[in-house]
Amino acid sequence: MSASSPSPTSLPAGPTPRPTSAAGSARCVVGIDLGTTHTVVAWADAAGSSGSSGTAGTSGSSGAAGSSGAAAAGVQIFPVPQLVTPTESNARPLFPSFLYAPVASEHVADPWGDAPFLLGELARRRGTEVPGRLIASSKSWLCHPGVDRTAPILPWGAPEDAVDLPRASPRDAATRLLAHVHRTWDEAHPEAPLAGQQVVLTVPASFDEVARELTLQAAQGAGLDVRLLEEPQAAFYDTMDALGPEGLAALVEERGGEALVLVVDVGGGTTDLSLIRVARADGAPLHIERIAVGHHLLLGGDNMDLALAHRCERRLLPEGEHLDPARFSQLVLACRAAKERLLGGREDSGGSGGSGGPEAGIPDAVPIALLGTGSRLIGNTLRTEITRAEVEALVLDGFFPAVPRSARPERSRAGLLAFGLPYEKDAAITRHIAWFFARHAPPGPDGAPAKGPHALLLNGGVFRARRVTERLQEVLQAWGGPPLALLPNADPDLAVARGAVAYGLALGGRGLRIEGGAPRGYYVGIDPAGAPSRRAVCVVPRGSPEGVPQVAAGRTFALVVGRPVRFDLFASDDARVDQPGDVVSLDDERFEPLPPVATAFDHGTAKRGTEVKVQLEGELTAIGTLDLGCVEVAAERPRRFRLAFQLRDDAGAAGDASASSVAPRIGGKRLDEAREAIERVFGKGRPDVAPREVKNLIRELERILGERPTWTTDTARALVDTLLPNARSRRRTADHERVFWQIAGYCLRPGFGDPGDPARIAALTPLLAEKLAFPQEPRGYQQLWIAWRRVAGGLDEATQVALRDLADPFLAPSERKLKKPKGFKPEALDDLLELAASLERVPPNRRSELGAWLLERTWTDRDPRLWAAIGRLGARVPTYASLHHVVSPTTVDRWLDHLLREKWDTLSTAAAAAVQMARVTGDRARDIPERTRAEVARRLEKVGAREAWIRAVREHVAVEESDRAAFFGEGLPVGLRLVE
Repeated sequence: MSASSPSPTSLPAGPTPRPTSAAGSARCVVGIDLGTTHTVVAWADAAGSSGSSGTAGTSGSSGAAGSSGAAAAGVQIFPVPQLVTPTESNARPLFPSFLYAPVASEHVADPWGDAPFLLGELARRRGTEVPGRLIASSKSWLCHPGVDRTAPILPWGAPEDAVDLPRASPRDAATRLLAHVHRTWDEAHPEAPLAGQQVVLTVPASFDEVARELTLQAAQGAGLDVRLLEEPQAAFYDTMDALGPEGLAALVEERGGEALVLVVDVGGGTTDLSLIRVARADGAPLHIERIAVGHHLLLGGDNMDLALAHRCERRLLPEGEHLDPARFSQLVLACRAAKERLLGGREDSGGSGGSGGPEAGIPDAVPIALLGTGSRLIGNTLRTEITRAEVEALVLDGFFPAVPRSARPERSRAGLLAFGLPYEKDAAITRHIAWFFARHAPPGPDGAPAKGPHALLLNGGVFRARRVTERLQEVLQAWGGPPLALLPNADPDLAVARGAVAYGLALGGRGLRIEGGAPRGYYVGIDPAGAPSRRAVCVVPRGSPEGVPQVAAGRTFALVVGRPVRFDLFASDDARVDQPGDVVSLDDERFEPLPPVATAFDHGTAKRGTEVKVQLEGELTAIGTLDLGCVEVAAERPRRFRLAFQLRDDAGAAGDASASSVAPRIGGKRLDEAREAIERVFGKGRPDVAPREVKNLIRELERILGERPTWTTDTARALVDTLLPNARSRRRTADHERVFWQIAGYCLRPGFGDPGDPARIAALTPLLAEKLAFPQEPRGYQQLWIAWRRVAGGLDEATQVALRDLADPFLAPSERKLKKPKGFKPEALDDLLELAASLERVPPNRRSELGAWLLERTWTDRDPRLWAAIGRLGARVPTYASLHHVVSPTTVDRWLDHLLREKWDTLSTAAAAAVQMARVTGDRARDIPERTRAEVARRLEKVGAREAWIRAVREHVAVEESDRAAFFGEGLPVGLRLVE
């Protein structure tokens, strides 16, 4: 197969059709390494005869692959056609994983229908020249739970007023990269379309189930059915091909029949750790097993680039000054390019990678030039340089320090953030390796803990630097283990893609297979969240083989159908292996919570709310994802209810709640009595209830259930479930209407946290358009606004925008002359203001607009509620929304400048508002200037503010749960809590 340069008449734009071919009929095995920095595509003839189709491939390793086992097996690199200048294209083995949005004046060819973005080499280059229009490290965003990964949030930190700037979600960015690969492959190989081939797509071994599912969705969006493979395994498959069976056998024999291989894969965005055992007993065939996978570490080349950029920034600017996010991102890209040249000897991504040896062509220093902006483009250019010695010292001392085997990484809930990504707090990769090995290494023959691995496989561009490789070898050897063998890796840039092909070939019987199964065990919680001690049942044990269902035998559960239910899921990579059905005690050290499953199963012909007896079942699928379900027992035709992972966290970054309570549960007669009280007032056929009974309904509920603050989440939701079906009855009298909204808002607050809340919000939302039946009643409006504020966290963006559209005519300055909606004569404008400020999912430009209106009012009105609202609008950390809804720091800096001119001792909300707007996040796209934060801290000290508040504007600390709960205006239901 031959790769050709791109043609202006290549495939049209638009999605590629979903494949229909079976892998068994594929002519080629194709491996795709969708990397943080580069995407690489490799392939081989599935039948085993390279070039038999008359179309020869092109190796991108300049001879390195030609001498490897991979090339001997017919594995070759597909150079991906891409634009390298606005009018010139070239096919290169490395396809940079960047998306750049050209400005309107740029005239660029688009031969593959990539618009509105440019992809690849030209995108990478233009991103270093034009600030704020580049999407980089999109792969890292796929595993960020603090944002909506399906929303168009990238480029991160783009200006709110950049209306011409196209945006993409992390999933969409991956889809676009894969779609480009799909189109260019099909253009080069019309006789073997990619959709009809066996495609293996690699992912970090530490990717969680949600990130894997998103990756599959991205591939499907590009028209591909793929099988997932962990990147460290792929690298080892390539090394196995290079060594051959004889080399592997020699490695094992030299180490007494068993070799423990540590794979360290330091990519652009993540560090992946895996342990692989290679063994042979009594002349039997080689047995290769992956025995452990490390935790997800958002730590890699990006962190090194950031560290270099921070160092250069201190040289480029006077002390105390900082680059804006867009120009700093340019500096990061420039430092990335310099690091690659200084560590790897690669001039640019068009090189073959690795040719000439790991030290060839490496300069002593690389200049860094950051162009100015506006009319002073040239004269305002900032210049410095980075030396090779400087880069090596930073990488060695900061990321690969010498540590003992007993070292442990520093852990913190706060973590570090940069450009919105929650990077690992401890940057020392060697400490993470020590902790991983101590937890997972099997004991030696004498039962004592293993001191170190027998062999080491290194993958990632950073290991092109000889001193970095030597440092890691020295650290591991100093632990006192056996002599350490460094396994060959001819070209780290290409190894993962080539190894993916070797894996695909091994599936067809051409080569050795790595066994191992599920890298983690999976569990379903069986006790309420928040309980003093919690338990879970094992569903899929660690090490379970692919495609083999695991049944939690001996454990029968009652599954409610036709009504929303919630499942709390957990994962564990602990060396101890539980069996399906085992009940275990949960602890933070061993178990990691996964996004919960909240769903309602079809009840078919059964009554809604019917309980079905089921067993839990799970399976590690052949494509590399987790499939969990409930299987009906004692049924002639048992049904299977699948548990799908929640890809969008509708509760936002803060959402983690329990469906039950640690307080005594109210049920039985007391709850029935409370629900009957609601039915008497709002039930059908009961229009003649006494007016006093309507007015006193809340008091009656408290008499039955106790004071409202003691109501648990499940009690509150049971009450609102009685109320909502009778929503039309609220229009009987003004008191009915007022009490309806009072109960609805209070019992459904904060709009999320219980499995049935999405359905409840869906039932409540249409009532907004019906307006009030008694518009002359001020207290009706008050409870209406309070109710919507209380449930704001459960409202989607469209509903929140509709609420703002309703509120703006009453909050905007009169000169705006906004048309007031018919049928609304709102009183209680202060409550309406609180509601508008609580709508965090409204686009940032609309939230900035409201803040500007309120700021104008503070010149003549010293109402503290104005600053409370401004503080909410300008908060650096949202309470429930995705981080991309945060108002820009430039805007908030102006608001704080105004607040700092106020007299805080006479303005009760000043300190709290300042903390919300000045809180440190570590994300340059959200943090306000340091000088402003310093002034806020000084003023907080002067008024005697809480020490926790002062600390929050000086350093990055987690938001206190009490501060999050206070956002909703009162305490949350018992059993419901918000965490970061």
